[in-house]
Amino acid sequence: MSFVQALLSNPAIPVQDRQRALDRVFSDPGLPTTNSTSSFWLRSPHPDLANAQSATLPSEAEVVIIGSGVTGTSVARTLLKSRKAGKSGTTRPAVVILEARDICSGATGRNGGHILETAEKFASLEDTYGLEAAKRIMRFRLAHLREILDAAQEYGLTQDCQARRVQFLSIYFEEEGWKDARERLRRLKEGLAEETKEWRAYERGEIPEEFCLPHAQGIVAGPAGAIWPYRFITGVLSRLRREFPQDLMIETNTPITGIQENPDAGDDPLRYTISASRGMIRARHVIHCTNAHVSHLVPSLRGRIYPIRGQMSAQHAGQKFRCQGEEHSWIFNYDRGFDYLTQLPQSEAGQMMMFGGGFAQGEGGGIADLGIAADSELSLYADIHLSGALSVVFGRDNWGSVPRASVDKMWTGNMGFSADGLPWVGQLPASLTKRGVHGEGYGAEWVSAAFSGEGMVLAWLCGKALATMLLIHDDQLLQTESRDLSWFPEQMLVTEERIEKAVLPRYI
Repeated sequence: MSFVQALLSNPAIPVQDRQRALDRVFSDPGLPTTNSTSSFWLRSPHPDLANAQSATLPSEAEVVIIGSGVTGTSVARTLLKSRKAGKSGTTRPAVVILEARDICSGATGRNGGHILETAEKFASLEDTYGLEAAKRIMRFRLAHLREILDAAQEYGLTQDCQARRVQFLSIYFEEEGWKDARERLRRLKEGLAEETKEWRAYERGEIPEEFCLPHAQGIVAGPAGAIWPYRFITGVLSRLRREFPQDLMIETNTPITGIQENPDAGDDPLRYTISASRGMIRARHVIHCTNAHVSHLVPSLRGRIYPIRGQMSAQHAGQKFRCQGEEHSWIFNYDRGFDYLTQLPQSEAGQMMMFGGGFAQGEGGGIADLGIAADSELSLYADIHLSGALSVVFGRDNWGSVPRASVDKMWTGNMGFSADGLPWVGQLPASLTKRGVHGEGYGAEWVSAAFSGEGMVLAWLCGKALATMLLIHDDQLLQTESRDLSWFPEQMLVTEERIEKAVLPRYI
């Protein structure tokens, strides 16, 4: 979170601009907008799920999941595959997913599809939490490449969602940044020698010509992945719905207007009443998987979890550029900020360059995007930057001309950031929800959110961990094989201590 704190403390940015950003951070993010920018990933809506809705909103459910992206889908998958089938003896569905807009139309349908872990994170984690915690968190993050690609294969989605392994190239253009990067790589390889055997550094004179990176001072390279996120998530949900037709219901275009808990429910396990645009549904558990919008329904999380607007594009490559969609992905590190890029392999969608970033080049160095919870508008300066950067970083001689409009789509999305840079995962205490005292073995509100722009190496397993916590908590649903959580970093848990400490200052 150092870049956010740097923005908020930067004397070169007018105090009023910084305070306005903080005011937005502590404001209600509201519901997702109805007039969002058009994401390339959503170009072909899923024929069965895009607007999935039952004729009448179900009146009851064991678990209501709010949000239909990576996190909500991972939670649903774990619950459905691990729960005790038929334990409650009721006919109500086990899981109901509620989505304010079309299926998977939030951050998951707008991100870069980049399953990427670089050497940047480890050193700061070690400095903050110590060596052993840093190693555990990094192992958790690194595991996402295998977990996501394995899930795509399990459901027969590998080809459709273009799930693939690539080599990431993290490029540095100036010597000071490259010097720091080498030191961070050294620390990572020293701390996780076995896990980073494939990682290496290319000094300027060692960079292969076929990389087409004439301005690079140095490159860190290692294993990564890329995926069409919308196709992956809708594919998983479609197969889960076929596998569990009585236990999974998906209700799109059903925004939530409120949640009430009845602490005097007695023997009634359905403690929660969720009010939605299409009616009300009573539930045993409520799970918040709404990331940037989570504090709309849990106001006490404002300042702890907050939205930031990000920008993505789909662009045509230059005529001279060799398609590397099944070989590489890229991170371009500048003196201020970075950009990220994958390229689609040859398909009906073309060899599109999926290029995102430009945050530091935005208005006020990004301060104008801090606290923005709407994806309905573009950042002009990010647009200018993203629209012209690729021919420069790859070299105009390597890029060539583009025989059409270079930018096919430009869109925005909202990321949920946390004040301490880690996800929030676990049961929400009454001190945050203000909705009563939870009874043991009964209903509870849960959260898995705040991936700070790195959801592809955090969200899937955070969802799995949260579902496992719920199954352990509620012995009416538990299966014994779901008890192991030794792999989950405790630093990501919701705790009273963290609630107290992990919050941005309210005023400059």
